[in-house]
Amino acid sequence: MNLIEKVVNDAISAQNAAVQAIKTHRYEDFLLEHTRPYVNVIKAFECSQEQSKEAMDLYQRSLLLHYDILTSLTKTITPLDTAFLEWQQTPITLEIMYELDPEFRRAVEIFIETIDESEDIVGIEATRVHNGFYGIISSKDFAALPGSTFNVLAQIMARAKVEKKYKQAILSAKSWGLNGIYVFGDIYTRVLGATRDVKKAIDEEKRYLKWIWDKPAESMLHLMGELGHTSYDRFEYFDMYRKKFSPVVKAAFDAGVHPANIVMLPTHVGDIGHHIGSSYYKLCRDDTCMAILESVSEVATNTLKSALSIDKIKSPFDVASIATGASASAIADILAWDGFAPDYIQDMMQKRFKNFVLTHPFDRPMVGELHVNDFLDFATRGERINAPKPRGGGKKVMDVPIDLSPVRNNPELNNVQAYAYPFTAITVRATALLRFIDQPCLLAPEPPSIVAMVNAVAQAPEKPLAPVEMCKNCATSRYLPSKCDYCVSPRLNSVL
Repeated sequence: MNLIEKVVNDAISAQNAAVQAIKTHRYEDFLLEHTRPYVNVIKAFECSQEQSKEAMDLYQRSLLLHYDILTSLTKTITPLDTAFLEWQQTPITLEIMYELDPEFRRAVEIFIETIDESEDIVGIEATRVHNGFYGIISSKDFAALPGSTFNVLAQIMARAKVEKKYKQAILSAKSWGLNGIYVFGDIYTRVLGATRDVKKAIDEEKRYLKWIWDKPAESMLHLMGELGHTSYDRFEYFDMYRKKFSPVVKAAFDAGVHPANIVMLPTHVGDIGHHIGSSYYKLCRDDTCMAILESVSEVATNTLKSALSIDKIKSPFDVASIATGASASAIADILAWDGFAPDYIQDMMQKRFKNFVLTHPFDRPMVGELHVNDFLDFATRGERINAPKPRGGGKKVMDVPIDLSPVRNNPELNNVQAYAYPFTAITVRATALLRFIDQPCLLAPEPPSIVAMVNAVAQAPEKPLAPVEMCKNCATSRYLPSKCDYCVSPRLNSVL
């Protein structure tokens, strides 16, 4: 089996394992043991001769340790605590790297000093985010989009006199990597609401922004406690993970894996307890929602198989592009089936956002619209893919035909009269799809994207995957075109 075939098979197996676990256990209370089939898929990953085992281990061993440690501490995770699961690994990995590479630690200290000297950036951006200046934002985006934590860090990094590889590592740790659950602007808003003191709010925002780099594990443990984490002994988890994962990080460091990849790869463990977890169980107790998740996943996996059969996949990255493009096409098709367009959804959500800023001036979570932003991107991309082409040829992604029959022929999606008065069931599919707007991860679909990313990094471990200079062609720019003027992502190389 060649590398491409291996990546496609692993990507499909991961997505199917997640969907099947949800379908099997959705009427039960979530238990961590329900994720065992997914864990077994990851455990079966093999490294080809052209890949770095040390890089692959950063993901594979992290997920397996994550599962083993969690199951040694608890049988389940509360719905609230699923928020913390994939934000624990990067802080620990950063601190391991600080010990292995004193120059990296010194670079972080310079960056912290630069944050302290960048009150103008912190003050302006915190005020903008607090006021809803950018409209709907993706506060945790991997790209340096306006309003995102990464955007603020990139602006500050442009002023830091730090070696390029360390700039890349720091930014990677808060883009594709997940250095703690801190979101830029939250502290500013809450302190401003409590004190009405703008200077104090900016100072507190700066303090947190420095803390997550100075003492990543300590700051994450503090936030977990402050936000109500109860499912397991978080201090024990951090101690066990650090002890067991340190040799993996050292092996990667010694093997020459780029530090930007070392701090990023371990964090992608979200399928354990988050994607396969209580929220998706409850969401998919609605049979229409379950049908949407199954049929959209089937469109993605069938398109990957088709692409493999006609030799259209040339790299692991192509696997992610094809899977996400096919899913986007299916999402847009479901909306169109009920007469909706992505722009209709965006218009509603942007107006809702502006009103929510007014009704929740000091208790609005800055991360709130993260998945709304993602969903709009997916649906809008799908609409572009599905749009009639001048020369015909049907719906394609990377020149691979997309077969939407799993959606159009799904029995549940063709039985909408079971959910409303017959002949007036005109929004059943679209409204069920919108149930995913707060958590579209498995519709994206994330498992194939992660499998592709891990394999791509393992193929070229010395090259940083993130941060990436790119334009995401954001859906929200259709609503607020001038938002692009504030985006750092297309000019990220100038920061480095």
